[in-house]
Amino acid sequence: FTVATLAVGAFRKISRAVSQAIVNGVETFRQYEFAMSKVKAISGATDLEFQKLEQSAQALGRSTFFTATEVANLQINFSKLGFTATETLNAQEAALLTATATGEDLARTATVIGSTLRGFGLDASQAGRVADVMAASFTSSALDIEKFQTAKVAPVAKILGLSLEDTTATLGVLTDSGIEASIAGTSLRNIFLKLGDPSSDLAKSIGFTVNSGEEMVTQFKRMAAEGVNVEKMLEIVDVRQVAAISTMLLVVLHVYLIFFQTD
Repeated sequence: FTVATLAVGAFRKISRAVSQAIVNGVETFRQYEFAMSKVKAISGATDLEFQKLEQSAQALGRSTFFTATEVANLQINFSKLGFTATETLNAQEAALLTATATGEDLARTATVIGSTLRGFGLDASQAGRVADVMAASFTSSALDIEKFQTAKVAPVAKILGLSLEDTTATLGVLTDSGIEASIAGTSLRNIFLKLGDPSSDLAKSIGFTVNSGEEMVTQFKRMAAEGVNVEKMLEIVDVRQVAAISTMLLVVLHVYLIFFQTD
């Protein structure tokens, strides 16, 4: 009787475990199917393109740390940013590598890489470049994916002619100095706009508008050598940008030389 009772108890435990595994499997499959249906709807992919996206999601789900559903969510976020199926396939490897290296959520990483590409007007084939810059800056400064996303400086930097590397290095300088990402982003956007506006006091103090990272570094180096004090800074930027530009004057050149090896 005791043996029979133990056998029945064990059978019930096994049955419950099997039932739960089936439920979990069905739920996982349901989530994946739902995610892929959203990919098809948002991306506007043809049947052949969607087949490639689906095969890619399944293959990456088997061969990487991430599940097929997580890869599908990556594809959703790229599609929301207007990426075609081909562009998504070209960019998703960079997002996977970045998310793995930084331990960040895959879908969010895709959003940040995608919006950065769009903000700087870069082709999807440049996703690897964006991923490399993000990984390098996140491991060499106080910058992380949340601060990088919060700053939102890419569109203004592109207008001014600053590269992805230039902008990320400058943002890293500001976050290293303890300036919050939202404040750093706002300050940086305003400083970039003033550098490119010939009517601004900052551009007038330089003598011309700045249209590249090299020019910015050159002029900040000159200003730092001349010893720009707070009173002078208040004449060329708003009070809210004083902390940002003073930090940039002091250390931005050093970061460019050491971190990005700028000539």
